[in-house]
Amino acid sequence: MRKLLYRTEEETVVYDNVLEGLYSLYKTYILDLEKEFMYYHFYKPLLTSGDFLSKPMILLLGQYSTGKTTFIKHLIEKEYCGMRIGPEPTTDKFVAVMYNEKEQLIPGNALVSDITKPFSQLESFGNSFLSKLECSNTSSEVLKSVTIIDTPGVLSGIKQISRGYDFEKVIYWFAQRVDLILLIFDAHKLDISDEFRRCIQAIKGQDSKIRIILNKADTINTQQLMRVYGSLMWSLGIVINTPEVNRVYIGSFWDKKLMHDENRTIFEEEASDLYKEISKIPRNSTMVRLNDFIKRCRTLKVHIYLLTHLRKKLPFFKKFLNKRKIVNSLEKIYEEVSKDYNLPLGDFPPVQFMKEKLLDMDWMRIPKLETKKIDRINKVLNTHIPQLLEMIPKESVTVEVSRFENQEGTIVENKLTPFLELTSGEIPLWVKQKYLLSPIDTSKYSDDFYKLGPDDFGKLSGEQVKQDLIKSKLPSAVLHKIWNLADITEDGYLDLFEYSLARHFIEMKIEGFDLPAKVPKDIIK
Repeated sequence: MRKLLYRTEEETVVYDNVLEGLYSLYKTYILDLEKEFMYYHFYKPLLTSGDFLSKPMILLLGQYSTGKTTFIKHLIEKEYCGMRIGPEPTTDKFVAVMYNEKEQLIPGNALVSDITKPFSQLESFGNSFLSKLECSNTSSEVLKSVTIIDTPGVLSGIKQISRGYDFEKVIYWFAQRVDLILLIFDAHKLDISDEFRRCIQAIKGQDSKIRIILNKADTINTQQLMRVYGSLMWSLGIVINTPEVNRVYIGSFWDKKLMHDENRTIFEEEASDLYKEISKIPRNSTMVRLNDFIKRCRTLKVHIYLLTHLRKKLPFFKKFLNKRKIVNSLEKIYEEVSKDYNLPLGDFPPVQFMKEKLLDMDWMRIPKLETKKIDRINKVLNTHIPQLLEMIPKESVTVEVSRFENQEGTIVENKLTPFLELTSGEIPLWVKQKYLLSPIDTSKYSDDFYKLGPDDFGKLSGEQVKQDLIKSKLPSAVLHKIWNLADITEDGYLDLFEYSLARHFIEMKIEGFDLPAKVPKDIIK
């Protein structure tokens, strides 16, 4: 259904959404100019529909066994197709975890052939890399709004070996395109290996996207946690050379019992902040891509003026000698072009980078400057982009984003959290028979219920029940899901049966089994 409409002096424009509008502008006005002036030789490759219309992405980076894959399982509440977890380096591939009702693995070569996905440019890294790339189609509510990139564990010390492809360049490629980068550290392994150091340096320039997670923090006590946090910040200060402080989230992002329960409140608040950060990504994605598109257009405009200016300076005879001489005076030429065409010097690429690229190309292939070509870029920047900016607040909020907007964190209260909606996998039959196929015996829990002091209506408030449930030492995220299952009436209170239901599910989880997606009819009297 068509939703967005605006008018220019020459035409009436109608799009389904802002991102479709951006893609249409790129194909109509920009793509041919990028090809003609060899933009891809100097900067980024040509864009496809997948670069505009795909879901926002989150990149996970960390040394092996820091909990990257387990974090994804915790986030989407199920194992993704092809997932492996272990203390050794188990994830040996780049895995794009994407939403699809039909769960399957797609190998790298097939993935890059699909231009509707944003990975087609990875083909340039060759078969050695593509054999280590795959897409995991997984059915999860969270994945309806974001795509998560799981990465191989970064090796440490003498364990580093050749991977057969340029690992840092692949990381750089993803870092440029994702919306959020999560650097995950294990509270017991804070050393930053040479390879991890190079990875962090490869994502330099993407500082606004970087967030840091200190994982498995429940395995140490409060005093140790203070020391570990200080050590982590000191180590990062050496590697990440920036005056700004990166946000560090402290917690244990798994479903196991907390070993040290004293920091539960901190873990709750930190997890809540992280989930809110992730929940903003789909809402901000359109503006981020619009901003990147504007930067690309401005860079292309400078690129065209610069190349055509250099072409005019190159005489037909003694081309090679004059070419090197001109390149060596590139700083002066930058100033000339900036002054002649009223372009800010901040839009020009680094001089050394440009020198290397210019010496490696045939200047005779540079087309002549035509005003109408620059006018096409100006029309996009001055006419179409302002109209699209006005359309963003009017654009309909998608179902996926609305699911995130009720996120309230992970406290054990009756606050619906669709972000943590249960999507667990199949439960074994014998577990069903023990926990899900027979009515609950409320007499087993009645003494504990009445000790908590129910009101005149025979119900306990969320605050009363919270203090009782946290004795299980299960993470607050798990207890939150148990509350949402147990509160059948959705009134924010638990009666005896609902309280018994909550205790029943706690026992089930402590024994290591996944919770059901909804309360089975067989256990309700």
